Amino acid sequence: MQNVAKTFMTLGTINTIHPVLIWDDSEATLVDAGYPGQFEQMKQAVTAAGIPFDLIRRVIITHQDWDHISTLPEILSALGGQVDILAHVAEKPYIEGDLPYIKMNPERIVARIQALPEELRSGAAAMFANVPNVHITQSLVDGEKLPFHGGIEVIHTPGHTPGHICLYLQSQRLLIAGDQLRVENELLVGPNEMHTLDMPTALKSIKKLIDYDIDNVICYHGGWNGPGASARIHELANM
Repeated sequence: MQNVAKTFMTLGTINTIHPVLIWDDSEATLVDAGYPGQFEQMKQAVTAAGIPFDLIRRVIITHQDWDHISTLPEILSALGGQVDILAHVAEKPYIEGDLPYIKMNPERIVARIQALPEELRSGAAAMFANVPNVHITQSLVDGEKLPFHGGIEVIHTPGHTPGHICLYLQSQRLLIAGDQLRVENELLVGPNEMHTLDMPTALKSIKKLIDYDIDNVICYHGGWNGPGASARIHELANM
């Protein structure tokens, strides 16, 4: 398993994101798919880990936000369409385009672009114009156990978006947290209120995590935290 961290400039801000690559002798799974224009960086990070890119058999999307889905068309193209896309059933209509993305509706996009310095607006408009819709091969539900890489359990953690999920790898006592948890100044913290649709529900979702024996966490924003992450998760659940 590899934390495929990438640092880059977007909308005038330096960001580092942490997709995750999980593999065994026969196949690989990518968790989340980055910002627009990041495909080549993603591919380079996978091959730098010593894994042929065409070993990827599936991409699991933790939720619909643009920084998690934007390279999906390029991944599908590079792999000849022979890759499954998995997401929670509540995210499916947004990712497939049956419903507009919640945080990327026209009004929110215009407001976000207008808040930028003028020299960044045209570039931002182009990025938002290319947020994709793709077909979800497999819709996931809470508690579902995926038979890949020793077993991956789906934990539905709504709040940040309706169908946000975390992934638990019991054999490694590892939680892939998406945006449900973050690492700030080496401390594990909860979701970002500014970007969370329903903060009370998101905070309740943290309580679901205390049922799991979690030693380490990988957060999409902030990266690795642990060992001993369960103690901090209990603290967050009881705040």
